[in-house]
Amino acid sequence: MNLLRSSGFRRGSWLVIAALMLVSLGRASFDDGPPRTTDEQVQAIASTLKCPVCKSQSVADSDVAASRAIRLEIAHLVEEGRSADEVRNTIAANFGDRVQLIPPATGLAGLVWILPVVALIVALAALTAAFARWRRTPTSAATDEDRALVDQALGRR
Repeated sequence: MNLLRSSGFRRGSWLVIAALMLVSLGRASFDDGPPRTTDEQVQAIASTLKCPVCKSQSVADSDVAASRAIRLEIAHLVEEGRSADEVRNTIAANFGDRVQLIPPATGLAGLVWILPVVALIVALAALTAAFARWRRTPTSAATDEDRALVDQALGRR
């Protein structure tokens, strides 16, 4: 029996792939903890805010005067001991919610985060079911009458 065609090998391969996916998702989900220094905290918060002047840059990446002023304000608020959420809310209060790069994870905006994951899971389940159905052996077998018809058809040629 060919090793690559055995069902045990295929099942094991799928288990390895599933384990690798779970490990990858787990590593991506857990970060290295909160930033330690003030500069790291400012950088982390600034990367979640959109530059009010630039088209598609974060405050951390932009070097225009408005972004520099926002980074200084973030540093001042962090040194006061404010949390990252408090800093983001303060900046959003000054510039409007249009500076937020991360949508809230609750309410209707939370669907932005959950719907792609749900769609992926449903698609994978549908593909798995379709492949399983296609691989099943046929439940009906050829009868003697079927064989006689085939022999008759082949004999007439």
